[in-house]
Amino acid sequence: MDLVNILSSLAGNDTVNEISKKFNIDTNKVSSVITSALPTLLGAMQKNASTESGAAALAKALGDHANNSGSMISNLAGVDLTDGSKILGKILGNNAGSIFDKIGKQTGTTSGQVNNILSSIAPAMMNILGKLKNNNNTGNDALGALLGSVLGGGASSSNTGGLGSILGGLGKIFGK
Repeated sequence: MDLVNILSSLAGNDTVNEISKKFNIDTNKVSSVITSALPTLLGAMQKNASTESGAAALAKALGDHANNSGSMISNLAGVDLTDGSKILGKILGNNAGSIFDKIGKQTGTTSGQVNNILSSIAPAMMNILGKLKNNNNTGNDALGALLGSVLGGGASSSNTGGLGSILGGLGKIFGK
């Protein structure tokens, strides 16, 4: 599974429409926030997985969410925004506010809107990645490489090979 497949799962029309209605945000902006944020979130997770303790914590979180069938976005009303917010806090740490601000400026949304959108999709993102980890029998020591392969750049978080072409093709998914 690559970034395009994950984005397709997280930013499908039904999901975007539900988030748009729930938070009164234009659907194009919702799609734009998800598209802009996912590489940042995956990159931060990859960085977190670069330490033994970070990899262990991430593996546990992915395992917890992979086994939670309710994490997939099928009904936004059932999404636990508190859980989503906690996930974002663990992934982004003290940088969350500045990252939300940056994404907000890029997408014409506020930091609060970015937080709401990402909190809505975070449990599903963890579910998808947890299932990918389980399906590939990925150990803690290989989580960084798994996330790198999803990003299209191998194991190195500084290597973005393939990411530009993936992001360039996302317009086809979202009709832009």
